[in-house]
Amino acid sequence: MPRASTISTATATATATATSVGADPNAPRRPWDDVPLRTKTCLLIAVAAVAGVIVGMIESHAGHLIWPLLGGLGLVTVTLWSLAVRWTCRPLDRLLAQLDGVNREQRPSVLSRLPTDRRDEIGRLARVLHRLSADAVRDYHEARRLRRTLDDRVERATQQATQKLQQLAMRDALTGLGNRHFFEENFEPLFESCRASGTDLLCIAIDVDNLKLVNDTLGHKTGDDLLLFLGNLIRASIRHEDYAARVGGDEFVVLMPGCGGERGEQFAGRLIALFRQHAHLAVRTDTRPDLSIGIADLHRDNLRDSASLLLRADERLYAAKRAGRGQVASS
Repeated sequence: MPRASTISTATATATATATSVGADPNAPRRPWDDVPLRTKTCLLIAVAAVAGVIVGMIESHAGHLIWPLLGGLGLVTVTLWSLAVRWTCRPLDRLLAQLDGVNREQRPSVLSRLPTDRRDEIGRLARVLHRLSADAVRDYHEARRLRRTLDDRVERATQQATQKLQQLAMRDALTGLGNRHFFEENFEPLFESCRASGTDLLCIAIDVDNLKLVNDTLGHKTGDDLLLFLGNLIRASIRHEDYAARVGGDEFVVLMPGCGGERGEQFAGRLIALFRQHAHLAVRTDTRPDLSIGIADLHRDNLRDSASLLLRADERLYAAKRAGRGQVASS
């Protein structure tokens, strides 16, 4: 039998049992509910003894006929059985059915169905079970509350960890700018948005001149310091809506939506001046590091796709290098 049907059958059976044994908490009290079970048991024994004597007397008076004996024994058996069921079996069955209801429903209100007001052993047992069940129900609801709280905390922690991992996956570890993955994820959507809205877009390619010479002569620590300074300089120079990424070892790209070529040339000129000033103080070599910058303009260059815009910026970057490095090429 499937598990769902087994559970349904068990639930229906428990409900039918509760109904058949009279698990109604509003059932009327009976006088014998407060009589101890030991008293009821002694009474049953006394009734059985007295009934046996009476049956024997009747059977002797009737001339030792079999039918008075059988009739008397049958009547005594039925009477004793009825009293045993009413005084002992039925109250126990009712208590078990009520406990089963408490176990199924796990609600404090269900505990009121237990016959705690009885004064016999059933009542004492019900009061003990009432306390135990109340503690169990309280612990059950407390555990559910704690589990919900824990699930919420785990979910929030998971979301925060996922967001942090996503941010780390998009960030360059050294400079804190976007990495190549960040650039590739955002470049095409930004380009399409600018083209659809008629907004201009600058693509500025930046390369550090003589960085390999610095690494070879002064060590990679000095080279990394230069890259870190350049990353901070770029971050401090761009607007909130601009995009900046380190796409290679010494290669950076800045995207400036809504800006014309003049704004890009001003940005590039200031970047070279500040970087050159820092390099003059930080690097003591005959060949000082510098910046070469190429600028491509979506409207002025009349480019049709993002790949062409990036290629045009790269071409002008290498043109700036061929012109002597430390230059800005925008046309």
